[in-house]
Amino acid sequence: MHHLAPFESRPVTVVPAAQSRGWHLKRYAITAAGRTIDPAAIDCATELAITQLPRADALDDPSGNHGVGFQIVHFAAEVSAVSTVYYWQWGSVLARLAQSRASWDAPHVFQEGYSEVVGCVWEMQVVIAETELWQRIMLSETQAPAHRLGLYMDTNPL
Repeated sequence: MHHLAPFESRPVTVVPAAQSRGWHLKRYAITAAGRTIDPAAIDCATELAITQLPRADALDDPSGNHGVGFQIVHFAAEVSAVSTVYYWQWGSVLARLAQSRASWDAPHVFQEGYSEVVGCVWEMQVVIAETELWQRIMLSETQAPAHRLGLYMDTNPL
């Protein structure tokens, strides 16, 4: 693939959410042409992410994270499978872990990726949709925060 080839959309699949160590993670898989979703690879990426995330704070804690986020595992065209995890803190701030990667030779072994990479154009579509969803559901005053969290976790913004 040429690095400036014309943009072609890639399928985004909602993967069942993960809950561990107080964290609620929505999960997505993106597949480039010729790649397939590997559920075991997604679970390996999630296990690593859970160990790297900070301690989950309470949903109603205004000074910390909210134990809520989302993960994108991108089965990319070249190089590897890439995992990026984003999480919410201070009500309206999106933080992220450094990217992790698994080579095609070892697709279940996720290791450190690039810390300066925020995400590719396909991943940013998920980030934008999740940000809009967080704003619409979690930053509303319509219902109690715990109820809003349930709505947020159950809603597919794509």
